[in-house]
Amino acid sequence: MKTINLGIVAHADAGKTTLTEQILYQTGAIRSAGSVDEGTASTDTMEIERRRGISVRTACASVVWDDVRFNLIDAPGHADFLSEVERSLSILDAAVLVISSVEGVQPQTRMLLNAFQRAKLPCFLFFNKLDRAGSDWQNALSAVEQETGLPCLSLCEAEGEGEPGVTVRPLELIDPAWQESAVLSCGNDDLLDQLLSGKDISGEVIKQLSQKVGAGELLPAVCGASKYGLGVKELLTSISRFMEEAAPLGEELCARVYKVERDAALGKVAYVRLFSGSLQTRQTVSVLKNGISEREEEKITRIRRVEGRRLEDGETVGPNDIAAVYGLSSVRAGDLLGQPLPGLREYRLAEPLMLCRVQPADLEDLPKLTEALFQLEEEDPALQVEWNREKREVWVRLTGKIQSEVLQALLEERWGLAVTMEEPSVIYRETPVTTGEGFEAYTMPKPCWAVVRFLIEPLPRGTGFQYECKVSPNRLPYRYQTHVETAVPRALTQGLHGWQVTDLKVTLIDGESHNVHTHPLDFFVATPMGIMDGLRNVGTKLLEPILQAEFSAPEEYLGKTVSLLVAHRAVFDSPEVREGKFRLEAKIPAAEAMDLPVEFAACTAGTGIYGSRFSHYEDCPEGMGNDRERIGVDPLDRSRFILAARSALTE
Repeated sequence: MKTINLGIVAHADAGKTTLTEQILYQTGAIRSAGSVDEGTASTDTMEIERRRGISVRTACASVVWDDVRFNLIDAPGHADFLSEVERSLSILDAAVLVISSVEGVQPQTRMLLNAFQRAKLPCFLFFNKLDRAGSDWQNALSAVEQETGLPCLSLCEAEGEGEPGVTVRPLELIDPAWQESAVLSCGNDDLLDQLLSGKDISGEVIKQLSQKVGAGELLPAVCGASKYGLGVKELLTSISRFMEEAAPLGEELCARVYKVERDAALGKVAYVRLFSGSLQTRQTVSVLKNGISEREEEKITRIRRVEGRRLEDGETVGPNDIAAVYGLSSVRAGDLLGQPLPGLREYRLAEPLMLCRVQPADLEDLPKLTEALFQLEEEDPALQVEWNREKREVWVRLTGKIQSEVLQALLEERWGLAVTMEEPSVIYRETPVTTGEGFEAYTMPKPCWAVVRFLIEPLPRGTGFQYECKVSPNRLPYRYQTHVETAVPRALTQGLHGWQVTDLKVTLIDGESHNVHTHPLDFFVATPMGIMDGLRNVGTKLLEPILQAEFSAPEEYLGKTVSLLVAHRAVFDSPEVREGKFRLEAKIPAAEAMDLPVEFAACTAGTGIYGSRFSHYEDCPEGMGNDRERIGVDPLDRSRFILAARSALTE
């Protein structure tokens, strides 16, 4: 029996969780299909999910169809939880992209399609809501082809579309018209000649289609209505027919942790997908923190396999398996177990753009709150929890306001903590204004000796951070060069304005140590002071995050929408107008978009559809943007910084 790890993804409200429920029901994994609206969906296990009718965390289930085991990964659909989607996509063999046949291709649909194309991930399209008035799945299919430039192959046809009694009929593989369409999608002239000469090529067609689908060069399409289970069997049959089981990436252990949660009785649970090797109970494994930078050895105490919606104990799991692993106390979502082998897919969809202070209703609960947030950070590292010891404040990074509300609810449900999420600030960055040098000679008070000189150069927008060392090992031993290379990125997390410094190159052009007085940690002290000296010399300016946004509404609201965008410093192209509706794309500063969804809904009488995603950072206009108070001692306050580094600061 082959195993396929299958993700169900979509723009919010396209019917993704309802489709997952119907797959579970029609494969016998559950006795009845739950409802998102009624809060009975079996994959929405959290109270906040049932109450709000949205998925917040990734859910996993296992079903069997046509002698194929499908490990189903149901990822959140709302844009505020894209970090969950990132981790889910990284473990998939294929994805089902659910698209509403009424609303068509929406902003997050476009983002997911582009991500699949870049990663060459096989994707099956499920056009949902055929029973709704206004459904036009063939038009939505054409929009996907236009968006991706890839051929889409219809695997079924609908009768009575737009009515409650709509039916779906699968297209027969032996149908000459369908075979011709399939051969044209494959782009194989020899196969087309055989078809035209009357030969039976159905087997070869399946083989060719499987190759195209597996390479991410062809998108099979099924239509249906997940609310009624329509089209579900056709979808599962097409995936089992056209998808092959993934080959192991190697012989060594390679597994990715895509989800972390806590069991009331058993403690931390790490959900992993194995790409190669195997895991057994009582096995000691390497946990690669942050991908590849840090490594810890931990022992597995228990393994449970996913069977239907349940977890069942097992002794061992192998390639392509999904398992819940216990005993890894330091593990975080996104970590790797074993070795990072070539062939792993990586996705970058989420970019937290909001910085928010979390305040407990009772200040005595601050330690409990901090501990709870650090636990939630293990489940979602994108939170990037910051603890300001001096001011006794805790901060988190968020993607949107709904995530803020969900975080409040989680703290209340799991820890009994009532908290206030203060008004968030946009996360700015800063970059050097010009080229210059930074210098530090940390030679007093003894024992210490570390001298560094840096060249700091600005780089084009979007380049990020680059580092180079031009110092001979005869001048500065390799071990100290390594200390400097490690310390420079840490020093750049807070610049002159308190934000991360980016789009620059730092070059170590001179350095000096002493064979008697240099302490192993001296260069970790000298480097931040040298970097900040350089930033002070070159100056820095703020960069603001820009969103790529999409607006659509009836044509009568176009004028109001344009006025709204102009008032929010948006840059946009001419709108597309079709069938009485407009679609407009714009680039908007994130600081201007905090309340934009509400304002857009108001100016379109609730008929507008809005979606956005992070685009890039660009120079912030003069007089705009906010500085951030530094966390910890400023390296420019040299004496105080040295005392703090030596744990001698008595405040």
